[in-house]
Amino acid sequence: MKKRFYIETFGCQMNKGDSDLMALSLETAGFDRADGEADADILIFNTCSVRSHAESRALARVRSVRKSDSALVVIAGCMAQRLGDSLVADGTADLVVGPYQSPKIGDIIAGCLGGRKTRAFLSQKPEDFAGRIQPAAALRRDKLPYHKWVTITHGCENFCSYCIVPYVRGKLISFPSEAIVRHVGQCVAGGVTEITLLGQNVNQYGMDSGDIPFHRLLERVAGIKGILRVNFLTSHPMDFNDDIVRVVADHANITRSMHLPLQSGSDRILALMNRKYTMTRYHSIIEHLDRTLPDHAVSTDLIVGFPGETEKDYELTLDAVHRVRFDEAFMYAYSPREGTPSFVMKEELGRSQKIERLQRLIEIQRAISREKLLARIDRPEELIVEGQSRRSPGEYRGRTYLNHPVVLPGGPGDVGRKIRIIIKDVRGSTLYGERSA
Repeated sequence: MKKRFYIETFGCQMNKGDSDLMALSLETAGFDRADGEADADILIFNTCSVRSHAESRALARVRSVRKSDSALVVIAGCMAQRLGDSLVADGTADLVVGPYQSPKIGDIIAGCLGGRKTRAFLSQKPEDFAGRIQPAAALRRDKLPYHKWVTITHGCENFCSYCIVPYVRGKLISFPSEAIVRHVGQCVAGGVTEITLLGQNVNQYGMDSGDIPFHRLLERVAGIKGILRVNFLTSHPMDFNDDIVRVVADHANITRSMHLPLQSGSDRILALMNRKYTMTRYHSIIEHLDRTLPDHAVSTDLIVGFPGETEKDYELTLDAVHRVRFDEAFMYAYSPREGTPSFVMKEELGRSQKIERLQRLIEIQRAISREKLLARIDRPEELIVEGQSRRSPGEYRGRTYLNHPVVLPGGPGDVGRKIRIIIKDVRGSTLYGERSA
């Protein structure tokens, strides 16, 4: 009887893409997917290390399973790379596999079950890197069957002072543009209508290899017949340029939602974070978006309590939030990560002070987000339907081209389709729409 596997994914969309490739690798190696963890012989946890809370949550989850299950426990992803052999040595995992080799996990596990003694696969040598653009992956489906995550780069060399990613994911590697475009075409031929291009910083695509720049790749993907929407994540404000905005403006099937992580509204803190831009630069990006894309949305990431952040620095972040008026923000209290430059920086604030600042920021941003949603009422929108609403069987959910969540009356035949609607109401943080003619 074939052994069965179950994958649980933590963290970012990059990990979701890697988990899809891991499932493909395992099936190719002769394993079957389990319906749930209770039916699995192999439990794989694809983990995140970006914040200490993410690691703690993943470790608690793995250890809870370890106490009550005899399955082979595999930790993959960024936490595996960061903590390495120690996860095997202390009995947390039977096997650890880093991001470079996770798409080869089927062969790795087969080898271990066959008697191979090695239990840590953490190499970051170029020859051990497993590519992400694999022809067979085009036929696999994400949780949303019409959607596909397409990783275009791996790794990062920006070295923001608080960030562990360059150390666990390695240097920037851009995948060949011809292979990406061909892969997207294969996905569309198989029924996919929405694509999300992924990279730690998509703007740097091709800079390591001399391939075409990101805006050209975006243009080529958007030009593939049959694609209803192209999304991209994430753009660093340091090198988000006018060419990207021009391509978005020229293609109605590209998202109008830009994710531009600000992190802080203080130039002094941005310099300490090694973000390589100023608030003047950031505001110039927003102003250009306002001129070029009259109807767009901007989301962001914000960190409060970074080492050395004064009350004045914090107030500058609040000022930036009021001025830019983000549609959405992912907001965090600073979490030190061992191995990063900021880990040794002196912290002036205690945890309670950080949380106090964070709560105030969250309240301000929530009010702005709701105001922006209310402003959509009576406006026409287009959205792609994702699936049935979790709360009401007669309603379906989707996202507009500004990435706003919407519910509307619908049925199973609407899933994956683009539909025109009129926004009629706001329910919490979700828009309610009705079909328009």
